[in-house]
Amino acid sequence: MLVELPLPDHFRGFAAVVENDGGTTYPAICRGVADDDDVLSLLDGAPLPQRRPLLLLAAVHYLILAGAQHPLAAYYDTVAAVRGRPFEPPGGDPTPVFADFCRSHRDALTVLAATRSTQTNEVGRCSALMPGLCHVATEHGRAEPIALLDLGTSAGLNLLFDDYAYTYRARDGDDVIQAGTRGSAVALECTVRGDPAALPELRTPAVSARVGLDLAPLDATSDDEALWLLACQWPDNPVRFGRLRAALENRRASTDPPRLERGDMVTDLHRVAATVGQREPLVVFHSWVAAYLDEAQQRALATAVRTLGATRPVHHLYLEAPFETPGLEAPPSPEPHQGPDLATALVHVGPGGEATRLADAHPHGYWIRWWPPSRPR
Repeated sequence: MLVELPLPDHFRGFAAVVENDGGTTYPAICRGVADDDDVLSLLDGAPLPQRRPLLLLAAVHYLILAGAQHPLAAYYDTVAAVRGRPFEPPGGDPTPVFADFCRSHRDALTVLAATRSTQTNEVGRCSALMPGLCHVATEHGRAEPIALLDLGTSAGLNLLFDDYAYTYRARDGDDVIQAGTRGSAVALECTVRGDPAALPELRTPAVSARVGLDLAPLDATSDDEALWLLACQWPDNPVRFGRLRAALENRRASTDPPRLERGDMVTDLHRVAATVGQREPLVVFHSWVAAYLDEAQQRALATAVRTLGATRPVHHLYLEAPFETPGLEAPPSPEPHQGPDLATALVHVGPGGEATRLADAHPHGYWIRWWPPSRPR
């Protein structure tokens, strides 16, 4: 949901989000520059939906990964990984070094902020999407393949979900479930909260077609566009960074890559969906993209997906934060809690139009809590 908060509040809020996920570099920088009008003005030329901290942080990260020589690079362990060097953090507050980088590279950063968009393509979310797609396939008895349409697809990496290796571990106990492609370089680890037996059968569904739709799809075979995707990662999370590098290499090696279409996920949905498969079940899915739409656009998206079902079975599967997406139906979590619903929910709207909250999950796929069908929704 687009909320026109003052930029300083956006930066402080993003600091808390990253800190809660174990990051330290971006929280220090975001709090340090939250009241620096000179730094924040670099986002003045960005479209409103993109006027967020991660766009500026990614632009800086991109220039450093591309080889910009500046002391700030020493604070980013992702730079050390790309350059094949051990990471030796310098210590101290990175904020003044970051601000100096922004001043010395102002022209380049201004252009990047005006012309690029945040593109995370977080493959870790496949840890939640995989069981969701298995659930859909099981509903159809697995007698026929499913066709996939990924909205906000970025480089289309999540469309290759079945190329990845999955390990689901019980939070309390030794239960381990493995799925996907064993031995894949893209290895996703996910902790299961609750009973692992509640997960659906994790047998990879047959897929007949894979298409992605994005306003600005990225070409994973382009060194520059792949570098931008990497730059949208946080610099002190080498696990996420490494698995994205592996996913990009997997996409480059693919002999049957997904087809990516340029267009709006609402107004171009019917045009693109008409080219995805034939009459087999169509799964329209997306993850952490609807938050960039306002509430009216979110409702229009839900309606557009629903009306696709006039000629074939259509499933709407989305991994979104209900707090950010009030225009999408999200039944309440079976686990009582106080305050707003801040979880990331995996929701399935089937051909009959009924919405089911299948699971709650970490935004980057580190954990999942699958809700058994017998639990009230």
